[in-house]
Amino acid sequence: MLERSAVTRGKWMLAAAFVAVLAGAEVSGAELNTLRDVAVSRTGSGAQVVVTGTRPPTFTVFRLSSPERLVVDLSSADATGIKGHHDGSGPVAGVVASQFSDERASVGRVLLALDKASQYDVRADGNRVVISVDGAEAKQAEPSPVVTAPAAPSVAKPAVVAEAAPQVKASEPSTKPALPENVVAAEADEREVANPAQRITQLAYSDETLRIRADGDIARYEVLELADPPRLAVDLYGVGLAARAPRVNGATLREVRVGAHSDKVRLVLDVRGKMPAYRVDRADKGLEVVLGGAVARKAAPSPAPQEVVASVAEVEPMRPAPEPVEAQAPATASMVEVKDLSFQEGGAGGRVVLKLTGTASWKVDRPDPRSAVLTLENARLPKKLERSLDTSALETPVKMISAFSVPGESRKVRVVVAADGAIDEKVTQNGGTLSWRLDVKGVKTDEVAVAQRTAGFTAEAPAYAAEGAPQQARYRGKRVSFEFKDIDIQNLLRVIAEISKKNVVVADDVSGRVTIRLRNVPWDQALDLILRTKQLGKEEFGNIIRIAPLKTLEEEARLRQERKKSLQQQEDLMVNLIPVNYAVAGDMSARVKDVLSERGTVTVDSRTNVLIVKDVRANTEKARALVRSLDTQTPQVLIESRIVEASTNFTRDLGVQWGGQARLSQATGNSTGLIFPNNVAITGGAVGTAAGLPGVPNFAVNLPSAGGAAGLGGALGFTFGSAGGALQLNLRLSAMEQEGSVKTISAPRVTTLDNNTARISQGLSIPFSQVSAGGVNTTFIEARLSLEVTPHITQDGSVLMAITASNNQPDASSTGANGQPAIQRKEANTQVLVKDGDTTVIGGIYVRRGSSRVNSVPFLSKIPVLGLLFKQSVESDDRQELLIFITPRILNRQTIAQSL
Repeated sequence: MLERSAVTRGKWMLAAAFVAVLAGAEVSGAELNTLRDVAVSRTGSGAQVVVTGTRPPTFTVFRLSSPERLVVDLSSADATGIKGHHDGSGPVAGVVASQFSDERASVGRVLLALDKASQYDVRADGNRVVISVDGAEAKQAEPSPVVTAPAAPSVAKPAVVAEAAPQVKASEPSTKPALPENVVAAEADEREVANPAQRITQLAYSDETLRIRADGDIARYEVLELADPPRLAVDLYGVGLAARAPRVNGATLREVRVGAHSDKVRLVLDVRGKMPAYRVDRADKGLEVVLGGAVARKAAPSPAPQEVVASVAEVEPMRPAPEPVEAQAPATASMVEVKDLSFQEGGAGGRVVLKLTGTASWKVDRPDPRSAVLTLENARLPKKLERSLDTSALETPVKMISAFSVPGESRKVRVVVAADGAIDEKVTQNGGTLSWRLDVKGVKTDEVAVAQRTAGFTAEAPAYAAEGAPQQARYRGKRVSFEFKDIDIQNLLRVIAEISKKNVVVADDVSGRVTIRLRNVPWDQALDLILRTKQLGKEEFGNIIRIAPLKTLEEEARLRQERKKSLQQQEDLMVNLIPVNYAVAGDMSARVKDVLSERGTVTVDSRTNVLIVKDVRANTEKARALVRSLDTQTPQVLIESRIVEASTNFTRDLGVQWGGQARLSQATGNSTGLIFPNNVAITGGAVGTAAGLPGVPNFAVNLPSAGGAAGLGGALGFTFGSAGGALQLNLRLSAMEQEGSVKTISAPRVTTLDNNTARISQGLSIPFSQVSAGGVNTTFIEARLSLEVTPHITQDGSVLMAITASNNQPDASSTGANGQPAIQRKEANTQVLVKDGDTTVIGGIYVRRGSSRVNSVPFLSKIPVLGLLFKQSVESDDRQELLIFITPRILNRQTIAQSL
């Protein structure tokens, strides 16, 4: 396992410089490397580009595809002398140099446009950067554009120069042309996203910002800046188009054109006049293209951790001749597990030894001469072995070792190393042991740029970089990574002070050593964890942080509190008269006592409703402010109610009466002529009389309606008879229909203070007598209309009410044994929340009674048509409805608002 020797002062300074790079600090103060010349020459089937400067270069290389481009970033460089387009030769179609600078860094960028995917090599030769491009087509298909070192600083315009496709209309197919003369700049961004977008759903332009919305997150996009005429092209890969180009009418942008192709969607922004400053930001489910003055108004969004970290595993080789070495394993091999990982240092380098549970398939990639990446296929690395180690304190040129699982690919493990010079490596595998020998050749440690040495480790996956102490939203500091063993805490605090740009004062009794390993955490969170580990605390005074042991800080706080109490004991007491306008002074005194000191007193003058407060000046002012806040006008509420009662009734009654007699006798001259029966008489047997019919009508069917009574319906009487009186028929038809409606509206209103109960009622008390052995006892039952409300006014102007509404009335149609009327009860008891001035229905009762009755003669009433002469029908329909409406109104709302 790793053994760290004593940390010398020089190695401590190197470790501090490494921490500053991981924190995003830029090495400054050095003289800029002025780029003087760009030369392009043919070399057989390939080409060579030589960039000459004034000092040894520090550079980063990455490749872009569609079209093929090679980008070389030279840090701390000035490219203004070679800025612009340069002719190419052979596989190099052209060269464009650009300069990007801000207050933190200066980057010179050289872009090579390739006519096909070619192999390449980039190396430093004294003050020159030599870029060799082989004319043979590379075997890799569409390599991913991945940054192998910290990216160039954010500036207003894109920081990558690339070949741009020509102006594309919506109906034109996508083509791949040669490099035109009007190339200016380009930007590419590609990352893994959890929810990749499938189509563009909306395009909108306002405030000099083109907003592109999709149904997910954009995984890859490129921005191309073109000239003659000036325009901007935005390519979104892997998405379809489901939106139209927006209408543009602005001073900066003239037109937006959009076209869908097989692998991407292209948006072309035609600008007015010269190309303005612009910036492309990632937004929630889409992008935002910010133009002109909006670039200054809108600050560039802080990138999430995954937006600035690239996967080392996807860096393509930079040496054209050797192919990545790969060991073959059976296709059906099971997953192996890394049991142990150790480093054995040596004078020329060292050896990384991995203990495996079986034989693994491996390959080695070389992002640059000073770093190497070992990838194990079909392998798993336990969490406890995932680490990034600073080996700069060991007697070896190998400075950093990092081991981690590839994010999104659970069956891949990567080990990344970085050294002071060019690495010569070799991998051997013997059963379950894999040995990776590292020999370092070349320059000394102090001649290597820190950015190059740590490039592989800034590219670790964000999912693993976020490991460590729990994140909290209250930490806002710049993210840093620490890896120290037995470091003096004062030196560690000095590093944090440099990163945070804070003034740090450390007490003399702060001492000890600490071992720390943190990756990608805010510096203020790292500081809190370190202080908690060593029982330390901090005090902040503006831009100054004071660090001391917790016991010291607690003792100082206790002494300050005791001094404050001592000063209060010595201060003279003052008497203040505080008038109370709306509240009761006696009730207010209990609250005022809470803000007074032990020496303070409060008394009440009930006659004038004034508080007499005696205490030190500060507390009397607190008491006055408390009374001023609480002594406000109490809101008043007017509650208006409507109790609406409606009832309807309908009755229909149809009746029939008929009868008579028939005689066969000698008196009528129609005897039967028989001895027996010689006389026969048939007459109706139903008893009854009827108005309008003479004598006794002798009804056979007597089913009259209520229309026989006065004021109810009507009736018709018919009498039929023979001349001799032998036959007589009496008929009476009666009918009655009754319909009525009753509507009662009661409107009680009551006004009350907030949180106080109010009640209003009207009605009568009905006496009820009860006879018992002790005599007659009379009680009174209330039959009245009443409204009881307790309102509470909320902060948003609504009124919460507890309501009891009733409308109890005597019912004369229903009486008791002694003749007392029954009480019809209609009540509602509820709580409602209503806006000021709004009306709500708090209750409603709807009752409907329907009935039908038929009186008839059996059997005969069933005869069709004729059956009507043998039946009586009665129908009735009664309806009752009760609604209760409530409307609250705050009467003095404006006055209260002005007093607060």
